[in-house]
Amino acid sequence: MGTTYVPASASADAKNRAFRTFWQGLLVDVGAVLAAVLVVALGDIQWTETYWIGVASLVGKTVITAVVSYVARKTVPPAP
Repeated sequence: MGTTYVPASASADAKNRAFRTFWQGLLVDVGAVLAAVLVVALGDIQWTETYWIGVASLVGKTVITAVVSYVARKTVPPAP
């Protein structure tokens, strides 16, 4: 069997989880933006303010999710 990773502290583990959550969410956001770019390139859609608000909303969602991940880990430790 492999070794089990034990974080140095709850704070270090919370930061690690938030960091991973942020990057995973950002990858999903980039995928969504790339899909939107393809739609714009192939369709008759323009780069409007609404489009950029949508992109900002995706990234904002990722930041909020990462913060919630951090707070959740700090307040509710993982089950043994």
